[in-house]
Amino acid sequence: MTSPIGTARRPVVETTVWSAARRFPTGVSVVTVGSGDAVHGSTVSAFSFVSHEPPLISVCLQNDSSLLPRITQHRVFTVNVLAAHQAGLARHFASRTRSPGRAQFQAVQWTPGEDGVPRLRSALSWLHCRVHECVPAGDHMVVLATVTACAAESDQAPLLYFAGHLHPGHIRIEEETT
Repeated sequence: MTSPIGTARRPVVETTVWSAARRFPTGVSVVTVGSGDAVHGSTVSAFSFVSHEPPLISVCLQNDSSLLPRITQHRVFTVNVLAAHQAGLARHFASRTRSPGRAQFQAVQWTPGEDGVPRLRSALSWLHCRVHECVPAGDHMVVLATVTACAAESDQAPLLYFAGHLHPGHIRIEEETT
């Protein structure tokens, strides 16, 4: 018996799924957590808005992420959405060889935000969040969080992640019309 076109089932190969996923452009953000000398930041591209009411977001983190245990310990964090010109900042917070703690923020312009969590000064926007729920999902943890404070700081173009590389977003921002 033959299957109609488009319904034949083949096993999904992990590398093929990852190759397909890399074709989906995402924004780039730095998630910061902690306060005082116990601060930490990591670059994240798996961030999205989940719900308008209540205001929920999600951040997907690998189970072996250095950020995940800090988020589950502190229960609050800030998502700093990066601008097109901030690829260097994204690379810095993605580096596995950067200094730990407060030293990783030494060359970065930031200010203590809500709960003392670092807020990057030149971010397009920031969202301060409180953990709502952590959901295991394969080799990742989906952190669902309630937005408790936020601001849109700039109308600049965003930094995007596509096909394994950072790209300045070429997005024309228009005023909404009603």
